[in-house]
Amino acid sequence: MEIKSGIALNNLLVDSWERISINSGTVPYLRQELQRVQFLEWDFVPLFREDAYVPKHNWRKLTNKESKKLICSNKYCYNTITIGDTNPQLKELFEQLQIADLTSREAVMDQIRSQSAIVKRMSEEMQLFLQPISQNIPFHFHCIAANLPNLELVACDVSKLPAGFTIPERKYVGLHNDGTKSMQIHTMHKRGNRMTINLGKQSRIFYFINLTLRQVHKMLKMKTSQFDEEITVYNIAPLFFKHFPDYPIIRVIQKPYEYYIAPTDNCFHDGSTLGNSALDINMVYFGSFVC
Repeated sequence: MEIKSGIALNNLLVDSWERISINSGTVPYLRQELQRVQFLEWDFVPLFREDAYVPKHNWRKLTNKESKKLICSNKYCYNTITIGDTNPQLKELFEQLQIADLTSREAVMDQIRSQSAIVKRMSEEMQLFLQPISQNIPFHFHCIAANLPNLELVACDVSKLPAGFTIPERKYVGLHNDGTKSMQIHTMHKRGNRMTINLGKQSRIFYFINLTLRQVHKMLKMKTSQFDEEITVYNIAPLFFKHFPDYPIIRVIQKPYEYYIAPTDNCFHDGSTLGNSALDINMVYFGSFVC
């Protein structure tokens, strides 16, 4: 299936198109041979939700036609994904934190708490970095996240697990859109976007489908008008992958200290650490950023 014109890719990185690729769609996770996670004391195959879909592994370069459909013309926070690099000042501060070689989120947070002067300078520098692209809309720091290496996909659901669950018991959600049942598909474009900066020592993967939720909703309605259930923010992803398994996924390789900006409420996406051996560390800001 050919990609449609939809969410555009605004590539601010020099000579990075070789790190952007495309595949032929998705499969239910049970039909994919999942890699083992072997890190510190852990050795397990990740668990997924029953309705999870994952990208096929048949990656290739984009054709000229596909690249043209992705190239950004008019940039808006709800239908544009931007990939770019942080500035030298931020990179120096990230290096000074000395977190890239740590092996747990707890160790990362302890180290950050011990470097209050560097963190203060980093926060000030991030304000200067983000202000010009914020459209005068308030933005805020969200979190420092950490993921194990060699994960097919990184987003997980622990809401239904008992207290004291172990890391191998986590259930990964598959390609997804952010949001909750109470949100409406036709207003997701108003929810802004997020910037995620790779603070780890290895490259990480960002997957996305270049369709807004409105486009997906329209495609599903055209596919069949006989759905037994209402299409909601919560179930639209598994319904789409069930009916359009051949819609391609875009893969972006994100090197250390590079960022992506994406409307993660308004598109299907996920991160991946396949092939990595070190902890994946990233920093997230929420706002309405346009570069």
